Amino acid sequence: MLPDGPARGAFVMSRAEVRAHDPAALGDDIFVPAGARATAVPGTAVHDAERYALDDYATDARLTDALAALLIAVATGYGALAAANGAAAAAHARRRDHTVLATVGGTRRQLLALAARETAVTVGLGAALGLLAALPPLAATASGLSRAAGTQVGPHLHLPTLAVAVLGSLLTAVAAGVLTTWRGLRK
Repeated sequence: MLPDGPARGAFVMSRAEVRAHDPAALGDDIFVPAGARATAVPGTAVHDAERYALDDYATDARLTDALAALLIAVATGYGALAAANGAAAAAHARRRDHTVLATVGGTRRQLLALAARETAVTVGLGAALGLLAALPPLAATASGLSRAAGTQVGPHLHLPTLAVAVLGSLLTAVAAGVLTTWRGLRK
């Protein structure tokens, strides 16, 4: 019997007495160590405690990865649209420059290649500067996590994801810049 206390209420029974009366009264799941044998009573399920915890962690990890992928996809999409808009605006602003270059002998192909190269350099510089801006906060977060967890945690960049984001922005921006230049040269 447990000592009386206002938090427990007026009537207190030990866990063993409750289980003796109704083994399923205190929960639906019974956790046992790996290899142990336990009999499930109606309304309960017997689980290997370690396997149950690992399965629960795997579910959380899968959902976290799905959320991260969604956020990365949305951010990459917005980044690609912003790069395309900037490239189109720059190409539109350089209409007169392209007209002058065409007047002095620049071919349409040369002018389109120039627009593509300019846009590619701009996106490359933007990606490099964005990476340089992101690394210090990422390193600081990893350092704080290392101290909190008591284990070494380093900054981690998922290079395939980074490559997809940069290449997606590059292709979208180059396409927008070249298309805008091409439309300007047609007039």
